[in-house]
Amino acid sequence: MGYQSTMDTLPAYPIRSLRQAGAVLKARRAARKISQKQLGEMTGTAQSTISDIENGVVSVSLDVYLRLLEALGAELSATDRIADPGRP
Repeated sequence: MGYQSTMDTLPAYPIRSLRQAGAVLKARRAARKISQKQLGEMTGTAQSTISDIENGVVSVSLDVYLRLLEALGAELSATDRIADPGRP
């Protein structure tokens, strides 16, 4: 299975926290079989910063996050929030 096929099968999840954003980044990186160090070299981002982002312990600029996503062949999109059936 090629990279594009793998990425097409990854489900889309809503991102509502730093931890969720980091988990998505980590899943995308793992699906592409790229180490944190390699992603850092591709984007000019320290490996330790990528680790912190993936663990949801640091907030980075949108520019940095977009650069990481671009290097992984992904993009950011916004959608309307789906109403929670338990909330008015």
